[in-house]
Amino acid sequence: MARNVEFIPQEKVEKALHVFWQKGYHATSMQDLVDAMQINRSSLYNSFQDKHSLFLECLRSYAELSRIDYEAVARQQGLSALQVLDLLIDHIAEMTVQRENACMSVRSCFEMAAHDPEVQRVLRAANTRIVALLQNLLTAAEQAGDIQLQDRPEVVASHLSSNFCGWWHSYLLSEDSALIKKMAALLKASLRT
Repeated sequence: MARNVEFIPQEKVEKALHVFWQKGYHATSMQDLVDAMQINRSSLYNSFQDKHSLFLECLRSYAELSRIDYEAVARQQGLSALQVLDLLIDHIAEMTVQRENACMSVRSCFEMAAHDPEVQRVLRAANTRIVALLQNLLTAAEQAGDIQLQDRPEVVASHLSSNFCGWWHSYLLSEDSALIKKMAALLKASLRT
């Protein structure tokens, strides 16, 4: 008789997420996951089949948490779209210097997306949602007359998103929080030129 798939609570997935986030996919062993999740190996395999499936679940969870975070910042009441963009840029700069680990999406992109179509699909979907959020804010700011875009909103939104990814790289190499804040100020200023 086939065994039922075991239920793994979300907090266990979050524990696995933190291991992948800290160590990356390849450096994370099954034993690391078993230890962090405090479950036995058979429960992990019954619920996720393998490490890769669990990683994809963790990556989706991370992307969803990021989306919720960005959208919470974007829902600030009483602010213009440009003020919300400024707030979002500052928020992402602050996250870059405050988090112990680099963005899991950025890390996974460099570690796996080039050769793993499933990881690439998850990351592409997450990026599409972030770019759409930025694009909507840019369009609203332009319609309000607060900025004049030098290119289509989707191109500028992709440019902003790419800058955010670059900040993680810069901070990992420099550990210079003042540099990241200056880069954020430069990015905000570039929207106004």
